[in-house]
Amino acid sequence: SVLSGSIHSAQRSDNGSYVCKLNISGMEVVSDPILVQLEGLPHFIRQPEKLNVTKNSPFNLTCQAVGPPEPVEIYWFRNNIQLNEKPYISPSVLTVPGLNETALFSCEAHNRKGLTASNPGQVNVKGIPSAPASVRVLNRMARSVVISWVPGFDAFSALNSCSVQVKEADPQSNVSLLLFNTSVPPHVYHIQQLEPMADYNVRVSCRNEVGWSAFSPWITASTTEGAPTTPPLNVTVSLNESSSSLEIRWVKPPLGRIHGELQGYHIWYRWQNSKGMVSQQRMGKNG
Repeated sequence: SVLSGSIHSAQRSDNGSYVCKLNISGMEVVSDPILVQLEGLPHFIRQPEKLNVTKNSPFNLTCQAVGPPEPVEIYWFRNNIQLNEKPYISPSVLTVPGLNETALFSCEAHNRKGLTASNPGQVNVKGIPSAPASVRVLNRMARSVVISWVPGFDAFSALNSCSVQVKEADPQSNVSLLLFNTSVPPHVYHIQQLEPMADYNVRVSCRNEVGWSAFSPWITASTTEGAPTTPPLNVTVSLNESSSSLEIRWVKPPLGRIHGELQGYHIWYRWQNSKGMVSQQRMGKNG
């Protein structure tokens, strides 16, 4: 008898060795192997990949395709312009001496059945990042503020740190410019070492491996009230014999050291009775 088999819509995965097995009266008979090899257009194993490269620095791209049939020949293209007149045999490594602007690279794989074109691989040149944007205040305290910002375009090189510049908004202030560096992400920073009830101008710059971005526009951030840093001055105590009372006088702390709206005073005093016992008391005074 004659047995036959068929493979419909054959694909590359159907390549391989095939045998025919018969069962005759309980005995298995196996034929000699038959090798099936499907020929067709080249099949890519590796295509030009997307890369971010340093300006004017050399880099390599690889293009690899297989048959059968072999050999497979490779032609390279840059921005759709063919680079090699004579074909390279796959696998092919293209060495580019350097770029100063973005370019598209692709390749064609040829065999005697025809050609297959690769997907394009975009090669970007790393540059200086764009300035941060949307700097805003998240939280305000007496001696610190928390800010956030939106990073600018990283120019194909990941941002690794940002610099926060802070200066008092008062042009008469002699406080020097404050500079704080922070790693990113997150794009948030807690600015400390500030004075209460003060206005500050803040801006941000970020860097990648190429360099620093321009600064964001200045924004104003204000701290909240803080406790006075100077006690009342020139405290004096006098005895009013007619009323058997003590009169306490003092001078209001300097305005700049109050750090807010003065709401009142606490007066502490110690009293010694006839038996020499000392007690401590406190009373409040508004105004």
